[in-house]
Amino acid sequence: MELLNRKDWIRKYYPIAAKVTAGTGIFPETMLAMAVVESQGKGTDGNWYPGLGLVARTANNYFGIKASSAWKGATIDLPTPGDADKISTFRKYNNVGESIADFINFLKVNPRYTKAGVFSAASYPEQIIAIARAGYAENPNYSSLITSVANKVKEYTADLRDTIERNSGTLLPILIAGFLIGAFFLHKKLIG
Repeated sequence: MELLNRKDWIRKYYPIAAKVTAGTGIFPETMLAMAVVESQGKGTDGNWYPGLGLVARTANNYFGIKASSAWKGATIDLPTPGDADKISTFRKYNNVGESIADFINFLKVNPRYTKAGVFSAASYPEQIIAIARAGYAENPNYSSLITSVANKVKEYTADLRDTIERNSGTLLPILIAGFLIGAFFLHKKLIG
């Protein structure tokens, strides 16, 4: 496993986040900030690293998405000492790409997120507040924490955003088609 500090991890995954969130109503800053916070774990050097948390390491679940009875994919039971339930069942993925695709799908298929205004938010801070309002996490300070990290995402990726925006006119249709095809096959795999 490659350990990257927060800035390097964000810079590595920002182009992917920008591609997969295009046209979904989810801001890449929102997605990356949530992935950083939900997947981080403490390294042997005492620093926190994205992807080092127990759920991310054992289940490739970078968003801490728990499995409900409707989930037909793989699961894993893991300790959640900070939650009301001390053991929780999480969705398990084969890789980070599946985790990202399912995160967007999870928000879209759960009406509480649309009702809370997640997809009509005009900015990532508004979107993060809407996600928290819809009950994504039990932490009462969740929106403040995620917004703080999202602000760093924006700071760390200013140069990448400019490059992506310049190239989006030619690449965006191809990227969206690739994402939709990948999501279709993931969906087929999960239900069939």
